[in-house]
Amino acid sequence: MKRQVRARRARPLGQVEHLETRALMTISAAVPLPDVGLAAGSAATAVDLGAHFTDPDASPDFAIFDTSLGTIPVLLTPSTTPKTVANFLSYANKGAYDDSVVHRSVPGFVWQAGGFQLTSKPDIATTATDAPVQNEFGASNVRGTIAMAKLGSDPNSATSQFFFNLSDENASNLDKQNGGFTVFGRVVGQSGLGVMDAIAAVPAPSPGPMASPLDSAPLQNYKLGTSVQPANLVLIRSVTTADEAFSALSDSPGVASASLQGSRLVVTPHAAGTARITVVGYGSDGSSATETFTVTVSPGAQPASPPPTSTPSPAQPRSALTPTVQGVLPASVVAGQRAGIRQTVSLSASGVEVAGRVQAALILAADATGSPGDFTIATATANVRARSGRAGRINLSARRLDPGVPAGTYHVLVSVTDPDGARTTVDTGKTLVVQPPRAVTSRR
Repeated sequence: MKRQVRARRARPLGQVEHLETRALMTISAAVPLPDVGLAAGSAATAVDLGAHFTDPDASPDFAIFDTSLGTIPVLLTPSTTPKTVANFLSYANKGAYDDSVVHRSVPGFVWQAGGFQLTSKPDIATTATDAPVQNEFGASNVRGTIAMAKLGSDPNSATSQFFFNLSDENASNLDKQNGGFTVFGRVVGQSGLGVMDAIAAVPAPSPGPMASPLDSAPLQNYKLGTSVQPANLVLIRSVTTADEAFSALSDSPGVASASLQGSRLVVTPHAAGTARITVVGYGSDGSSATETFTVTVSPGAQPASPPPTSTPSPAQPRSALTPTVQGVLPASVVAGQRAGIRQTVSLSASGVEVAGRVQAALILAADATGSPGDFTIATATANVRARSGRAGRINLSARRLDPGVPAGTYHVLVSVTDPDGARTTVDTGKTLVVQPPRAVTSRR
């Protein structure tokens, strides 16, 4: 899901001052993150970080990797590796990295993906490739960099596959081998590096249960001798572009943990106590802005202060936007596999114009009213202008359903949050049947 790119501001020509700074043109925390009160064991709460950070001179140079274990933001280097970045984005934009399998993991060295995809059958298919890209080696292969994989006998043979480097000690090998491996980006933020390391920590059974070249794939919660299930695979669910990225860390994860889903911060309470969560926003120019807030977790069954839910409460203002949804849903989808859900949300406003950044979410709920335990399967944020007689639109797409969604029949709801934070959630009148995960087969 691509973030809408904000247009660059026109700059008038004039005399240049030698001591001029660009402080006003970098990312900043525009709206402070408020302190939160939750109860141990209560539902997680989510915050749209895009509504709190702003970058007036942003460019879409971030690649956001949505993986089975969390979000990895990568700052690309189009200025120094233009051909490699263009090649990578070509694959990402046409969905070639959707449900991409992490098919190789070598402890302390690299983990690799981009060559194989989980299909809806389910099985694992080889990713179709374009013509190879010219090698653009320059930056060193240090920890946290992403580089293109290639054939051992040809420096200019990289196509779709890439790898994340796990250690600085690998540079002496990767920088000198086969013309050097082209680094075209680096992970930003400690939480992104934490997700990279979490994937590296997933064991790769030896001997592997799948045929080469998938015999060194890391597998989660896998029992030797059984069939590989979709939930066992470590997947890159999608790669999208963005004009800003985020990192989030809790100083007391046993009290409240912080995780990222793209630009959404998810805070989960675990035990009574206090945790401070630090969020860093990164701009495409290399700048950063930091915000810290406190989460107080009470021991009771109810939250100390109610977290946001998918339905309006009396304390939550109702959005001035009225959403309606168009699009055809499949009769059923399988958890952990391709869903192919695409819905268009039309946003109308009566009596008042609504203009600015609007977020929409597609939700699976047990009933037509929704609850904190619902499953959000797609989100999108866009600049919208809606007024009487003119509707704004946001497209929502769920390419794959999370394997953690339980089997059952769900009501499909849509929620919209307007620029001032007011929210409306409505029942679309549609239902969706979710089937349990199935075993996967591999093919060479």
